Amino acid sequence: MIIKRLRQLGNSLILLLCRIATVCMIFWSYGLAGGTFRIATYNILNFPDAMGMQRINCLRTVIAYIEPDVIVVQEMQSQAGVDLFLDSVMNYQGDLYESTPFHDGAGTDNAIFYNQDVVQLLHDQYLSTINRDIAQYRLRFSENQHEFYLFSLHFKASQGSGNESIRLDEATTLREHLSLFAQGSYFLAVGDFNIYHSDEPAFQYLTGDFPNNNGRLYDPLKASGLWHENSAFSEIHTQSTRFEQLADGGAGGGMDDRFDMVLCSSNFIDSSGLFINDYSYSIVGNDGNHFNVSINDGYNSAVPVDVADALYYASDHLPLFVDIDDGNLQTIPERILKIWPNPMQSIVYIEFPWADDFENAGITVTNIIGQRVYESTTRDPNGFVLRRGSLPVGVYFIHVKVQTRYSTINYRSKMAVVE
Repeated sequence: MIIKRLRQLGNSLILLLCRIATVCMIFWSYGLAGGTFRIATYNILNFPDAMGMQRINCLRTVIAYIEPDVIVVQEMQSQAGVDLFLDSVMNYQGDLYESTPFHDGAGTDNAIFYNQDVVQLLHDQYLSTINRDIAQYRLRFSENQHEFYLFSLHFKASQGSGNESIRLDEATTLREHLSLFAQGSYFLAVGDFNIYHSDEPAFQYLTGDFPNNNGRLYDPLKASGLWHENSAFSEIHTQSTRFEQLADGGAGGGMDDRFDMVLCSSNFIDSSGLFINDYSYSIVGNDGNHFNVSINDGYNSAVPVDVADALYYASDHLPLFVDIDDGNLQTIPERILKIWPNPMQSIVYIEFPWADDFENAGITVTNIIGQRVYESTTRDPNGFVLRRGSLPVGVYFIHVKVQTRYSTINYRSKMAVVE
């Protein structure tokens, strides 16, 4: 396996791989359509002290693949780290992103990076807890002027009643703060929750039904149960990307914990105003087939091999993201399709989940130089099923036009075909 050979060759060749992958990612990343915004979260592992300079190229590859409009990170250590991440990762290809000054709280801290052409940061403040500070960012989308709050957190780690008690205290601080918000406010709580199962008191307090539910959080995945070391939840695990213990001090043991999550206010899942796309909740690199092994062990069907390798070295956590829509289908010219598996081997399923009052749909597949290589139509609202056929290895653009009773909706995404 290539990654084993790379480990034998040492860090210099690994970093060269990531440097090459960063360039390749120009062809893999895609921009979201107007009216759709990508919010990501990533625990970047004690940055920059934990071999941060050696991980720069791998972090570039990961960020280029996600292409977020807003990303919050945990385990940022200093203003120097914020500057390095902003200049050498986020703005490696141009000056799109901005950040806030470093907030030096207890332990490691949060940081935010945002595309200044897409969103405006209106205000930032920090909630003190018994452990680490919780960051609150108030943001406004430039296109539609919708405002929302983004909370980045990193709860107490490890098992045991004492650590669960600290996490409950942190959760209580957040929930009581959110309960002061006006009904109908939009807010997301993201980050490294370090929670092992949905019955843990901290999770129950964040998501429980109380007399005052203004601050209640919801899990878009509705994934209740024991997440820790449970293969039934392998598709939503976010730590650890490595089976081995590496020199940067990150956790080993393979993928077996759902520590990183996106929780949201109720109106983010009711499809009016701002809402989270049903199929957009993505744990980058998790294909559900890497339980208790490294994320790049063997074949990873969720991401290209260079991205899987970069995820392995960039951090011991996987990043995740959601796409936010403004709820007005008439004003959004393009949407992102659900394509799975992507990369494609022998067969691929293409879905378009927003097509109410569906009548018919047409699909066109073009290669990277714009040549049409496949066309078809369907009256099946579940979407298309494509078989490998004559598509050679490469990257393709998938265009779908859905005709409903009231409008025509266009979708566009990229797909890879591999051997």
